Amino acid sequence: MELTNDSEKLLCLLYKSYLEKRRNGTPKSNAKRFGSSHHIHENLCPKWIFEDVDETCRELSRANMLDCLWADNIAYYVSLSDSAIVYMENRFKNGLLDVVKFLGNFI
Repeated sequence: MELTNDSEKLLCLLYKSYLEKRRNGTPKSNAKRFGSSHHIHENLCPKWIFEDVDETCRELSRANMLDCLWADNIAYYVSLSDSAIVYMENRFKNGLLDVVKFLGNFI
């Protein structure tokens, strides 16, 4: 799987949020939902430019890592795909701990 650095970071941020929701008892179907790219921008990566968040959602959608519905030319509904979850489970064998360590390299 080839992803841009921004796509890799955003996917990790989304997966981290998914794992935290699951840890708190949220059902899988709800845990993998993130709302719009505006919501992702505000809650997961506010230091990014909104347009970069939205474009990165497009990149991840093209890579089959996100399921997106589009409205007003933005990702209006974003959800982790099953493929993304499988990819991340295989990449980060220790789950949340490994994801947090990986993201720490970018802070």
